[in-house]
Amino acid sequence: MNFVDIAILVILAAFMIKGLTRGLVKEICALAGLVVGGLAAFAYYAPLAQWLLDTLGVPSKIAVVAAFLALFLLSLVIFAVLGFVLSRFVRLIFLGGFNRVFGGLFGLAQGAVLLALILFALSLGPLPDFLKNGYRGSHLSPPFIKLGAAMFQAGTEYVEHN
Repeated sequence: MNFVDIAILVILAAFMIKGLTRGLVKEICALAGLVVGGLAAFAYYAPLAQWLLDTLGVPSKIAVVAAFLALFLLSLVIFAVLGFVLSRFVRLIFLGGFNRVFGGLFGLAQGAVLLALILFALSLGPLPDFLKNGYRGSHLSPPFIKLGAAMFQAGTEYVEHN
């Protein structure tokens, strides 16, 4: 086990602890907020930017950034509030333990996906010698790199067919 393996384990543990403390409901709502926020921001930033430009006279570059960020952050806030309310409800019906345990598993999965994408991306380019040696001696990075490659391939195929 080398420093790359230790870093992988620390990151996975951090994501699992985050999931355990927040619970499944909040974790799912946070992820949904990111996805919906990204989709909403990309889909509707142009009309909102135009409105900011026309109504408030904001310069166009600032209007575009402000519109994108406003839509993205608004979605995050809405889903965070939804997660808070639903978490309270789950606790009221005595499913708090279930919520936390599965939140930990969900957090672990989030960490694994993030690590897979990052390690795959790092494997594509030239690395400094200390990282190259760390990759070669790592027992945990190869499965994550393979997962990242499979996710990248699936995403590429999805985009090409839609």
